[in-house]
Amino acid sequence: MNQPPVRLRITTDGTVTGLWSDAVDWPAVGPVRVRLASHVEYCCHRQEWYVQRARPRCRWRRLLQRILRHPFGEVLYRSPSREDALAWEQVHFSPGGVGNPKS
Repeated sequence: MNQPPVRLRITTDGTVTGLWSDAVDWPAVGPVRVRLASHVEYCCHRQEWYVQRARPRCRWRRLLQRILRHPFGEVLYRSPSREDALAWEQVHFSPGGVGNPKS
C-alpha cells in the first residue's frame, strides 16, 4: 500500500502540527503533545470501518464521552476497507485538509 506523504505545518513559534504518522521519528523532533482529531473503528453491526470526529460538537456528547471514555463524535466517513478509511482520514485531517481547523 502506498502511504500518502506526511504533511506538517510549522508555525513561526516552532509548533508543528499534522496527522500522526509512524513515518516521522517524533522523539527526535522533541517533546510531543498529541490531541486526537478522529477515531477509526470497526462497527460489527454494519460490518464496516468508520472515521469518527474525536471531539463531539454537542456538549452533552462531550460529557458522555468524558464519563464513559468512549467516542461519541459524529461519523464522518464509512468504508468496508480499513485502508480506505485511513486514507480518507489522512487527506481530511492533514494540514490543508477540510477537517484541519487551521487550514
